[in-house]
Amino acid sequence: MTNVTNFQDIIGAANGDKTSVLGKFLYFSLANILVEKEALAQLCEELNIPYSGSKRISVSDAFRSATGDIKDRITVKNPGEHHIYAVYCRDNAHTEDVYSRELVKETLNQRTNQYEKLANIFYDRRDNRFGYDNIGFDADIDPLNYCRRAEELFELYQTCANRRQIETICLSYLRMLEATKVSTTGHLYFIPRQHMDKVDTFETFIEQLSAKNQNDNTLSVNSFYIIDDAKQRDKMTEEFYSAVKKEIALYQEKADYLIQSGSRSPAIMERWVNKIATLEQKKQHYEEILRRELDGLDDEFETLRLLSQELSVRANGLRFRKAA
Repeated sequence: MTNVTNFQDIIGAANGDKTSVLGKFLYFSLANILVEKEALAQLCEELNIPYSGSKRISVSDAFRSATGDIKDRITVKNPGEHHIYAVYCRDNAHTEDVYSRELVKETLNQRTNQYEKLANIFYDRRDNRFGYDNIGFDADIDPLNYCRRAEELFELYQTCANRRQIETICLSYLRMLEATKVSTTGHLYFIPRQHMDKVDTFETFIEQLSAKNQNDNTLSVNSFYIIDDAKQRDKMTEEFYSAVKKEIALYQEKADYLIQSGSRSPAIMERWVNKIATLEQKKQHYEEILRRELDGLDDEFETLRLLSQELSVRANGLRFRKAA
């Protein structure tokens, strides 16, 4: 083990092997990302990362996302004057066929902030037309630049996957690696040693996404090994409990809802039965790595098992009646 570094309470190392480490600490950022869906699907296939997405285009989502990305903060200094403006799009009146938002300038730090309309941006479904009108004059801001940028983004959003879609792919892959989130904010994860060889694949994925990003942002990703000692096992135990407690609460809520609402979908119920089984398996694997019984959530896991059994009984009953 060499090049030992401190990262908050986590002790990491640049090199390691499965006999001397607990796993890997991974952190990454996605920033503002747009990647062509076809390129994303091909990249996922090349790296054997499950791709979740469709080529179906929703122009309403594309319009809202494009105009939602129009955000700017401008400081203007003149002799004796100092103004700060926020430029963004907000909803206004629209119809079933015409989506519409208005570009506004908000003057900040006033007793009462002032709002001025700079332009109207719209998409008309009847003739598949994106446009803008009611362009106002402003001495400090050029509304046309923002309208044209919104139009560019609108075209991109119809062919590209955005941050939310790519984040879904990333988190699904990390669940396959039995990752545990080690921070309530940001993307910071612990990957147990039995899966840490796949971290390189994930890093390659993020690096390739950065190269394909249609926005002017660079994505970041890095990882290091976590040494296997008593302090780090204690730390990872705390992180496991914190993360899994939230998962258990979510699973209990979903399972209870399916039962109370009388769900008629055996496929959905079986999906949550499998999720619960996978979570229990993850707990067993972490007990092996951390060399301790993770019994702090035994009552919660027992409740999950009972809910899982009830879902299985209901799903089997529905399938039996359907086959009869």
